[in-house]
Parts: sequence; C-alpha cells; structure tokens
Amino acid sequence: MSNLPRELIVDILSRLPVKSLCRFKCVSKPWRTLISRPDFVKTHLRRAQFKRLILASNDSLYSIEHETSFENDVVAVAIDYFPLDQNHQSYPIEMIGSCNGLLCLKPQPNTFFVFNPATHESARIPDAPTPYGFDHAILAHGFGYAPSIDDYKLVKAVNAPLVAVFSLKTSAWKLVEGFHYKKPTELWEGPLPCGTHLNGALHWVFKLCGGNECVITAFDLETDTFRDMPVPAISVSGFSTGFLKGCLCLMDRDFGLRRRDIWVMKEYGVGKSWTKILVVDPCYVVKPLCLWKNSKILMAIDRNENELVLCNPKDGTCKNFEVVGISFRFYADTYVESLVSPRFSAIV
Repeated sequence: MSNLPRELIVDILSRLPVKSLCRFKCVSKPWRTLISRPDFVKTHLRRAQFKRLILASNDSLYSIEHETSFENDVVAVAIDYFPLDQNHQSYPIEMIGSCNGLLCLKPQPNTFFVFNPATHESARIPDAPTPYGFDHAILAHGFGYAPSIDDYKLVKAVNAPLVAVFSLKTSAWKLVEGFHYKKPTELWEGPLPCGTHLNGALHWVFKLCGGNECVITAFDLETDTFRDMPVPAISVSGFSTGFLKGCLCLMDRDFGLRRRDIWVMKEYGVGKSWTKILVVDPCYVVKPLCLWKNSKILMAIDRNENELVLCNPKDGTCKNFEVVGISFRFYADTYVESLVSPRFSAIV
C-alpha cells in the first residue's frame, strides 16, 4: 500500500474495525503515527459501524453484538483487560455514561475510570474536590462530550448549589454554581439514574428547589451552565431519561403503574414536540437502550434479574430475554467501537 495516495490509505483504514487498526499500528512507524492522529481518530469515529451493547455487573464488563437476533436468550461475552480486578467484589460496577466509545465507570465508591473497551486503554479520574458545603451524598452523575470544545466531562451533583465537573482535556476538576434542584421524590434512595448525553448536554429529571413540578435539567458541557425544559406530563416519582434514534426520551418511574408511557421529544428543546409511545407490562422497565432493527425498543430492567426486554411500540407487547453468562444484576448501555483515548489530555 506504500504506492497508494495517502488520502486513499486513510479512506481504507478509517473503515476498518478497531481491533484490526490496533494490529496495524505494529506494521510500521508511519502507520502507527497515522492511526494515532486526532484527525484520523475523528474520521474513524464518524464512520464507526461496529456497535455493541455493554453490560456492567459485579465482576466485570460484558458485551453483546448490536445485531443479535433476540429470538432466544442472549449470551454476553466478558471483556478482557478491564482496569480493575473485580473478582469477589460485592459492589456493582456502575456505568456512568457511554460516549464515542469511551465508558465512564464507577467500580467502587468514589472511584471513577474512563475506559475504551475496544483499545483496552483506561485512565483513572482523580478524586473530586470536597470543600465545605460540598461533602454531601451524591444526587446524580453524568458523562458526555462537548463537540464545540472537543472535550469529555464527568459531572457530579450533590445536595448543594454546586456541581463538580472534571475535564478530560485539562485533566482537572472545577466547581460550578447554579445547581438549585432536588430529587423528584424523597422516597428515592441513592443517586438518580445517570444523565443522558445528547446535543452536548447531560439531562436529568429533577424538581426545582422550593417547587413541586418536575423539569428536565440540561447541563451544557461547553458553557457549564444549567437550563430547564418541560416534561410532557405530571409524574409522582419523576422520569428516567434515555436516548432513541437521536431524540431525548422519558419513561415514568412510578412503580405503582400497571402501564408505562415512553415520551419522545421529536424536536429538541421544544415542549410541544413530545410524542407518547404506549408501553404495557412488564412495569419494571426503566431505561430505553436503542431501536432494534429500527422498529422495536430494547430496554433494561430495574430489578434483581439479569434480563433485557424488547418492546413493540405498535401494540405494547414486550418480550423478556435472559442474558446468559452474567450471574448478577447489571447496568446496561450501548457503545460504538472507536479509537478515542481516555488519556485525552495527552493527545489534544
């Protein structure tokens, strides 16, 4: 390939899976330099087609092919080179977010890693600052990417008017004011579901301090500021957020309901664009993961079982699938194989 134009070599290589590219780095120093270049990494990411489901349990991370048939129970495959040995660990590996092939993980209390399952690279995030008034229980986490400034950020919110924000580009924490929210219900124990990343912002459902109505709270990862958006309906226990085919979506978290509604925001930021998709039993479904074959909705279940559920929004029917190979309850998300490095500050 040495006689081929450089542009053609880039075009060919940028369409290959990450595993092959990692091997090709050993072919020659020029190829290693090319494949490691930030512009090549971004080109490869734009063309990334190798999508998977990622599951985090007590002992390890597992993956499932995105195009699995889901006609029978599915088999999860353990991911090698996970940064921490979790054997016999009772604390579950919590998935804070998945973005551009990077996973933000909390394998132990107050311990955070950014991990690329495709390249096996990982980086531990240093401990957050804890000034007076900030050392409280965590309300919510989130991890996402701000394309306008080319930076990945981890956000931690507590019962205080501050949030802590870690930048992978600067490899540093900073405290941001303006967090005037509380949990949707006091019955909720522990942190809320992790924020949904969309359009350069993280999204949760909170109540305003001093108020009783739920709002969608969006944290802009470029400006480090909050803004509110309306929810589509009144909810007793709030909503969980998700992402379906480029749109923000919500699901009611009231466990007393025998039927659930998924709401999809067709036009981002426009309250009148909320569209309801009716979902019936099982009533434990809380997190939409992706559209399967562009028609059915694959979702995670919030209960002590290792199952996924596939829902047909046309008639509300759902089918549960056991995930074989995992013996514990798991967190679930999607990810795309990429070359993005968690050691981001060293290459930008």
